[in-house]
Amino acid sequence: MSFYPSLGIAQAGFRRRWLALLLAGVAPLLPLPVAAQEAEALRLRNAALQDEVAQLRAALARSGVTAPDSSAVAAVSPAPAATPSDARGDRGLDDAITVTAVRLKDAPRSTSAITGEELEKFQVNNFRDIVNRIGNVRTSWNNPNTASIFIRGVGWAAGAGVLEPSVGVAVDDVSHGISAISALSNYLDVETVEVVRGPTGSDGLRATDAGRVVIRTRKPSFTPEAEAAVTVGQRNTLVATAVLGGPIVDDLLAYRVSINREQADGPYKNRNDTHFTWRNTDRTSVRAQLLVTPAPAIEARLIADVTPTNREICENCFAFNLVSPPTYDWIDPATGRPAAVNYANEDTGHLERRWFRQRGDYSVRDFTAKAINTIGEYPNTYATKGASGDIRLTLAPDTVLRSITAWRNYSFSQGAGSHTQFEWLRAPRGTQTSFEQWSQELRLDARPLKELSYRGGLFAYRGLFPNYSQTERYGSDAGAWYASPAQYALLDPVDPALPDAVDPAGRGLLLNAADALITKRQERYLNRTLAAYSHLSWDATARLTLDAGARVSRETRHSRARSFIQSEGFAAELDPARVNDVVLGGFDSDENGALTANNDAAQHALADRTAQKYFHVARYADLTDAQRAQLGAAKGVRAARLGALYRRSEAEPYRGTLVTGDLAASYKLTSEHTIVASYRHGAKPGVAQIVGATVAGGTSLPVAAERVDAYELGVRTIALAHKLQASVTGFREDFADYIQPTFVYDPVQSALNGDGHPAYRAALGNVPRVRSQGVELDLALFAIPYTTLRFAGAYTDARYRSFPRAPNPGELGGDNPAGPYHDASGSALPGAPRWSGNLFGDWSYPVAPGRVLHVDVNHNVQSGYLADTTLSRYTRTHAWGITDVSAGLGLGDGRFDVALLVRNLFDVDNSLQPSWNQYKPGIPRWVGVQLRGSL
Repeated sequence: MSFYPSLGIAQAGFRRRWLALLLAGVAPLLPLPVAAQEAEALRLRNAALQDEVAQLRAALARSGVTAPDSSAVAAVSPAPAATPSDARGDRGLDDAITVTAVRLKDAPRSTSAITGEELEKFQVNNFRDIVNRIGNVRTSWNNPNTASIFIRGVGWAAGAGVLEPSVGVAVDDVSHGISAISALSNYLDVETVEVVRGPTGSDGLRATDAGRVVIRTRKPSFTPEAEAAVTVGQRNTLVATAVLGGPIVDDLLAYRVSINREQADGPYKNRNDTHFTWRNTDRTSVRAQLLVTPAPAIEARLIADVTPTNREICENCFAFNLVSPPTYDWIDPATGRPAAVNYANEDTGHLERRWFRQRGDYSVRDFTAKAINTIGEYPNTYATKGASGDIRLTLAPDTVLRSITAWRNYSFSQGAGSHTQFEWLRAPRGTQTSFEQWSQELRLDARPLKELSYRGGLFAYRGLFPNYSQTERYGSDAGAWYASPAQYALLDPVDPALPDAVDPAGRGLLLNAADALITKRQERYLNRTLAAYSHLSWDATARLTLDAGARVSRETRHSRARSFIQSEGFAAELDPARVNDVVLGGFDSDENGALTANNDAAQHALADRTAQKYFHVARYADLTDAQRAQLGAAKGVRAARLGALYRRSEAEPYRGTLVTGDLAASYKLTSEHTIVASYRHGAKPGVAQIVGATVAGGTSLPVAAERVDAYELGVRTIALAHKLQASVTGFREDFADYIQPTFVYDPVQSALNGDGHPAYRAALGNVPRVRSQGVELDLALFAIPYTTLRFAGAYTDARYRSFPRAPNPGELGGDNPAGPYHDASGSALPGAPRWSGNLFGDWSYPVAPGRVLHVDVNHNVQSGYLADTTLSRYTRTHAWGITDVSAGLGLGDGRFDVALLVRNLFDVDNSLQPSWNQYKPGIPRWVGVQLRGSL
């Protein structure tokens, strides 16, 4: 593998290194004495690494970067295995970390990286586990469709899959349009993962205002290669990976194919149906590449990958229910004490209704048990695939023109039901997403003068959600579940003299009010970007380098939506006459069931048929007051489930010209110590959306563009004869009109529900002001014999400086006299731990010729944080640290390895509460064995 794709190392040298390394791997198999075998292998490795060092030095010199001395990438010297003189441990890992550090040392911004070698040691390939190993970057704990990526505490977007990410992800120079693609994909054949913090855009790709995760995979080569790995472990885990590559036509066409299959049961089985488990894994990933070099000045890299449809029960599909606390956090003016929670309006109160108590094998105790016992559950399904072409044309020794063309799609369907033994909600239901993106970038990298380097280009992007919908399927228990206490009392009255007797008409209305009703809100989003960017780096003196960049982009956002009935179910006659601008044709009546004067002859005839159906009387006028009241209650239950219907409505479009810019300086105190300072301005486009409706149809709620000013001051150093690499950065980021998922109070729906709780509509909105500030530290240490240590840590204080209309969390809900909003100014952002860090350690000791004993440890730690955008105090997580361990033996000079893997070694509880009456368990300890081999 090559660790220097960005340094322009000659292809011929690349092939020579691989040939030498291949021969070195084969040498132990030749019929030579052991000592001769070892000496020959070491000699070949030494020659290959010396060649690599020479080319690296030449490339660094051309780039104006000071190369490390010979100890940074030391050659291998033959030594007896019993008394090894080379105490560097895992050379490939050390060299990869060292070269990455050298490349990033003079970068004029806060950047951290991990290598593919680190990830392979722990069989880590999913996005969340990858980025959590890098300093001050995290992901939310949800399914891929609602994934959030946040840097420095900024970027939470859980529950809003259409929201453009504040933190971008680029894989092999192709940006992902939504975070769901990033979270779904498994990453194979990774070379490096870098995190660039703060606004980006003047260097190309899609602009982001909080940072970017850059993933680079290994390119095809003209040397045959084959690798395979198999991992088996607890919970029926089986992970198989294979990589195959080499020349198709020497010096013209090479290929590389990576395949991964991963399956495992989750830690919780469904008691009712053990065929599925909570948080199972079911993923297949295939990635194929072609490298075409028709001429010395032309290189084309073609990539295609696919993750076919898989079926997983994800984290957010289940949150175990808790009993709500007895009081709210606001004072009841009538008593002068904290207001009491009315349990009749709570889920546990609903289960105490006679309808649900008919089942003797399920109770409130089962509902609040930390176990899964559900019927009719469907897994989530999702898939993604894409293709890209990266063509490089070398116009001059220091001038390269690139064309990067890419396409990708993504689909998702949620399968969740009610998660109980009842069917007030029927699977499959929830969110369905279809997404496609196209991008084209033309990029020019040039060095017109020895002291001056330039990057400029054009970028075009189109992202389309042809379907982003929310479907609700209601089952036979929906009427009894969603009825308000007053409505339920009317429809299932209890006669004290005959407590077991039921009212057949009322029960029929409870059953039919919502059974088999299907409603859908369907949205379409179209996002377009046209941008031009330019970046200059000037070596003003031998010590001082100045950087300046700018990007101008034209952004347009269009959206339309409609909300409709997909299936009427069993009681179309209970529809209202109309909802907003949607005519349903039902009859008009008040809440007591009395007909209004607005009904025509057809509506009167429908009312008569309804009376016949449920009460066996000829005319509606013949109903008693009690019977009409029951019909009024049933129509109220149904109206609440229909909600805000509206015909197709166009949102007010967003159109804007956004400017991104940066100024930075780096000053070399010595060849090993650098001070960097920067100012960056970033922007994120606004949003076009429909939220709720009025009598005229869907209501447009535009969202303004988000802007940020970011400041950094840092020190980078390579010390102790290149055995210590360190980076310290202080930062402050001020956001204006920060865009995040929020909730808008809906008084109409609140009245329809009639349960005493405020009803909100999910929306995107602007928070007036947000600030994130703190310090980041990255260290790599090679001073301990046979040991590599890397640490990434951060202190981050991310807060709402002004957020006067935050929706109330559960503890501020109910009939709060202060209203449905509260002032969250000064509160910490959700998902933003103040302290976070990751320590990686590798100890590799040569115990015999061609045999290396290795122990690798990764410890991820974080302080507590709020786990939900409502900022409920009940969602504060506790601090925890998770330790992963890999211990094994490498044979055949690294060509075969067997290792014991343990994740969450100490079985630490990293559970959380997503609301004041829900609980999500953590991920328990897992143990497995990994076998790896290569030719």
